[in-house]
Amino acid sequence: MAQFQGKSAYVQIADDIRQRILDGDLQAGDKLPSEADLMAEYGVSRIVIRMSIEALQNEGLVLKQQGRGTFVREQRPLRRRISGDLYGKRPTASPMKRQTEAEGRRSEWEYQTRTTTATKAVAERLAIEPGDEVVRTTYRFFADDEPIMLSTSYEPRALTAGTPIEQPEGGPITGVVPRMDSIGQHITDVTEDVNARAPRPYETEQLQLPPGVPVMIITRTYFVDDRPVETCDIVVASDRYTLSYTIPIPPLSEEAP
Repeated sequence: MAQFQGKSAYVQIADDIRQRILDGDLQAGDKLPSEADLMAEYGVSRIVIRMSIEALQNEGLVLKQQGRGTFVREQRPLRRRISGDLYGKRPTASPMKRQTEAEGRRSEWEYQTRTTTATKAVAERLAIEPGDEVVRTTYRFFADDEPIMLSTSYEPRALTAGTPIEQPEGGPITGVVPRMDSIGQHITDVTEDVNARAPRPYETEQLQLPPGVPVMIITRTYFVDDRPVETCDIVVASDRYTLSYTIPIPPLSEEAP
């Protein structure tokens, strides 16, 4: 029977089980002992054990399955998103589609497009005026029917109005770079800012996220020289992706000392 001093009993039990997971004594897919077994091991009440398990669940370390028990969750991301090398070659279609299919998975997405007016925040990102018309498209991407990413993109309508690409998904060309190439707007730079936070309720629902899993937010903007032509907010589950960047280093200059 464990002796508890200082921190609350449920916190110390959660600490102990967490360490067993981190040390590899309990591995992904392993079933935790039953509540009765944990009560006997630690000499505490059922409510204390449930509080400990809830704390671990909120950290994303374990997953409760109705009627089966509590299991250790897989902590290693299943996929790698090689963002820094995403444009090693100029794309001719959607990079997301190419990447998913390269992993041997079927790529699909659903979307909704509408014309709206730019908020102050979107206007700043696109270097236009608040209230200017923008084409807003929301996406949900799937790999083998599993939702893997959400995205909301904005394009200045003045740039694409009357062209074959005015509707981002309405023509034979997909992907921002090849679409813009088709109207003579040749993208020269892409910037990305990455942050992490707790998911919003609709993100939890649309990505089918278990408790305790944060999301990564990627704010991406495409430029033609200094002019932004598209900006988007991308949401991915942190337990499904590693953001892996390949950053080229310019060759040593002959003029270097």
